Amino acid sequence: MAVGFYAFMKYRFPKGYFGLLFRSYFWGVFSTLIGALFFYFAYKFDYLDLKNLRRILFYSFFIIGFGQEFSKFLVLRFLMLPSKYFKNPSDGISYSIMISLGSVSLINLAYFILEPDVEYNYLISNVLVGLVYAVVLGFFVGMGKIRNNRMIDSLSGLAGAAFFHGSFEFILKTNDMLLIWPFLVGSAIITFLLIVKSIQISDEVSS
Repeated sequence: MAVGFYAFMKYRFPKGYFGLLFRSYFWGVFSTLIGALFFYFAYKFDYLDLKNLRRILFYSFFIIGFGQEFSKFLVLRFLMLPSKYFKNPSDGISYSIMISLGSVSLINLAYFILEPDVEYNYLISNVLVGLVYAVVLGFFVGMGKIRNNRMIDSLSGLAGAAFFHGSFEFILKTNDMLLIWPFLVGSAIITFLLIVKSIQISDEVSS
């Protein structure tokens, strides 16, 4: 998917600069180290034993949701955003998607190695719902670039991405399939609206 997205962007914008987009994928791979630290401390202090609802909530929203999105946020906010090639929310979404795909590439590879019996559906869903978190994070971080309000917009993106990620993990851990379809439909609608809005804003900024 990362190769396909990169090829599409090269085709769509033949005169664009894609060095930053290329590097964002590999920075996404390295970003998993920070998320791994959250997981390690959860293991160290025995928070992986999900024996009650409180622990499931903490694990879903803090260890997984915040931990993984915070690691991707650091790359997007402090390595991508300062670049002169990062100009608007559309750029933010593009870089965020590549960071997310880099991150999930290593995470899914780790599942293959450490848990060979893992269901493929889970690995595929990691990639697809990861695009939702990437769009939310990228849109708001990108908004900070054009509004000069980087702290509030960036934190809004991080909070939104962590909430969606944590919600999905909570649904999986509680096995509450009644919530999965409202989550997927709602996420798809929000993702679509943010992409459309980012394109409109980019056109306004360009003009």
